[in-house]
Amino acid sequence: MSLFSFSLATKGMNLSIRLKILSRHAYAFVRHSTPRKLINFLHAEMNRLAKRVHVRSYPYILKIESTNICNLRCAYCYEGRRPPEKGERAYGRMSFEDFRRLVDEVGPYLFKINLYGFGEPFLFQETVEMIRYAADRNIGVAVSSNMNFTDVEMPRRIVESGLEVLIFSCHGVSQESYAKFMVNGDAELAYRNMRAVLKEKRRLKSRTPIVDWQFCVTRFNQGETGMALKRAEEMGIDQIRFIKPFFPTDADDEWFSDRFPKNAELQAQENREGGKGCSWPYRSAYINYDGGLIPCCKDTRYLSSDFGNVLKDGVMNVWNNEMSQACRKLLSHPEKAHLRLDTLICSRCSAAAPPALKT
Repeated sequence: MSLFSFSLATKGMNLSIRLKILSRHAYAFVRHSTPRKLINFLHAEMNRLAKRVHVRSYPYILKIESTNICNLRCAYCYEGRRPPEKGERAYGRMSFEDFRRLVDEVGPYLFKINLYGFGEPFLFQETVEMIRYAADRNIGVAVSSNMNFTDVEMPRRIVESGLEVLIFSCHGVSQESYAKFMVNGDAELAYRNMRAVLKEKRRLKSRTPIVDWQFCVTRFNQGETGMALKRAEEMGIDQIRFIKPFFPTDADDEWFSDRFPKNAELQAQENREGGKGCSWPYRSAYINYDGGLIPCCKDTRYLSSDFGNVLKDGVMNVWNNEMSQACRKLLSHPEKAHLRLDTLICSRCSAAAPPALKT
């Protein structure tokens, strides 16, 4: 097991895309290093290599969902934004006060916060306040946005907030292909807001935010990738990534491009290759807007996925509670069937597949 193994953080992506993502992590690591963070980082990595169940190190990257409310209804996202059923997380948003409590507890150990999940962060003004609060405490912040907002002051506030990375989630150049994927979205509004952010960035002579255009390729938008490259260069976007959207294998053929074709056998192979372990329980966690902590960004909708609530019990108490330790035990010994608990989300993950299933 490699000390600097980040393969699962970019699983399913080609080498070029992985390097682009890892370069952002490296930038945050260098820019926000302190002696305390470096010592904690080394402890976390040693805990991972030693497969310790109880850890004394803090997570050094957090994914915090400021809201799961969204103004669009993108394909296969939250099942068309249907109302939550019994046992599922309601729609809501995190308050600035709750975010501040989290940062005050673990901020001295964090290199980065990914401040997004299954909602649109810039629907709410407090997101900008959250970014500023974390940035002022030497933490790099990344946000993913569809940029479909109508607040004309938001582009300036985004740049002035100290946001380090802005992921521009935009899956089409023409309104026709864009709206087919990003239902209820306005492509022209998104591009206009993106241009406004870049204009403010130049006006303020700011190096940030680094703008990363994320373009999910499908059969109906694959003919626009060349136009997207040209537009990204014209706008001054820092990088553009054409990525594989993770649709279910039974989705219609139009959702699978020539670049990323539907291939059930390949998908099964990727799942088998996933059984190489997982670094999330030592490095990071996903915190829902209501404080529910889960080990990664899978199955965020189900309340049963939560390991505990960090707003009630604190991050470190949940980080080392019974569920968190059960997760690390399973990852350390995936061959032991008695560790595969029905209540443990990790038991259903290919990353914790037992050796017999990896062939």
